[in-house]
Amino acid sequence: IAAATAAGAGDVDDVVLVAPALVPPRAPPRTTTGEANAPTRESAAAALIGAVGRFLTAALAYASAPFLKIVLRVFVRSATFWRRGLAKAVGRASAPKLFTDLAWADGYRRPSCVRGWDDGMARVVVAACTGGVNDVWANESKRVARAFEGAEGAEAVDSDDDRGATDAVATLDALRASGARVLIVHGDEDSIVPLANSRRLAAALPGARLAVMAGCGHMPHEEDPDAFVDLVESFVESPVS
Repeated sequence: IAAATAAGAGDVDDVVLVAPALVPPRAPPRTTTGEANAPTRESAAAALIGAVGRFLTAALAYASAPFLKIVLRVFVRSATFWRRGLAKAVGRASAPKLFTDLAWADGYRRPSCVRGWDDGMARVVVAACTGGVNDVWANESKRVARAFEGAEGAEAVDSDDDRGATDAVATLDALRASGARVLIVHGDEDSIVPLANSRRLAAALPGARLAVMAGCGHMPHEEDPDAFVDLVESFVESPVS
């Protein structure tokens, strides 16, 4: 999102996205006549029950933050935790290196030695999972109000594809409007963000290039830095079409 914002402001000419977790929104389903289906209205009762449930979930998540910090202290400071975790994120060829090149995993572990890191990490995790209690309250209040008013905008949006759709649309629009060239680099053994996601993203951005790095997982820039640099150099130095 930050790269798209900078590009939209005209400050960036080239954007390189590495295994981006940016999911392009799917087109709405259409009827047999080719027209988009009208949004499904949500009943007032369903909206109210859903709002209460989501708010209680967010509040419970915040209440559990102290226990989350204890879990983080136990696991995240462990070098073994990082080596095993990162080994699942990289490609098969790179996984054994995490147990021989100790500095690689340690680069991820060392921030956990900073004072107050656990409090900050707990807040980030909880906020990412809930959107923040205040945001949940504001969003659900609007949803319930629209449902009681019978507004068209009060449809249920619960699928994984729809969550975060607003940010995805804004990011894609900013990149398109910027005129910046976009290179998407993705490993073909990425088990965290599917390669198919980057294929969809490249198709949604006119002129975007997709470079697939064979044998790499979610961190191709770290797994094969020389090949990654060659890709970026070739992209940046290529003539503007």
